[in-house]
Amino acid sequence: MLKKELLQKIKKIAAALEITFPHPHRPNRTPVEQMVFTILSQNTTDKNAEKCLENLKKTTGNNFLKIPELSEKELLSAIRPCGMFRQKLRALTSVMKDWPILEEKLKELPTSEGISLLTSYPFIGSKTARVVLTFAFGKNTFPIDTHCFRILKRLGVFPENWDKDRISEFMEEHFTATFNRKLHYDLIRLGRNICKAQKPECERCPLKEMCKTRRQE
Repeated sequence: MLKKELLQKIKKIAAALEITFPHPHRPNRTPVEQMVFTILSQNTTDKNAEKCLENLKKTTGNNFLKIPELSEKELLSAIRPCGMFRQKLRALTSVMKDWPILEEKLKELPTSEGISLLTSYPFIGSKTARVVLTFAFGKNTFPIDTHCFRILKRLGVFPENWDKDRISEFMEEHFTATFNRKLHYDLIRLGRNICKAQKPECERCPLKEMCKTRRQE
């Protein structure tokens, strides 16, 4: 697919989703809250992550920098509902140890260097890094979670051999932070409510005319 055609298709998808989801997602969290929440939300629902975030606020007295000082028992009790709690414990502890300096660096570093810095911590992948950078620091990233990737694959937007990082890098090169942030979360909304992993509701989908794999009723 020619780059011009690819860019036009992405703009068309974004415009269709804008009609269905006119309001942008604004999490309204501080950078440290966004960092903690994003780690907690890995491979679980936002509802579970929110519950664990509130548990940690109570456990730390609303000071996440105290996380490395708390016992493993206290922390695991707070984050257990999120699943993968031992991995998340390691990630939270290591990041919070460095957070004051890390936060200042992330404000100043170019996006690619911010991603490299965050992914140097245990169990922090490029998707988690990109989510933190865009929602906590306003950087131009295009995070791709399972919903986004599933929908983009079903639509046949990008070449089959492109992985998540290559798609993210293409989007970051050609679109603005505002555009990418909005499209990222609109794809998540679509994946949760319509283009589900099992039994997608194709006839309700605002992208059905563009989709290569939609079910014919």
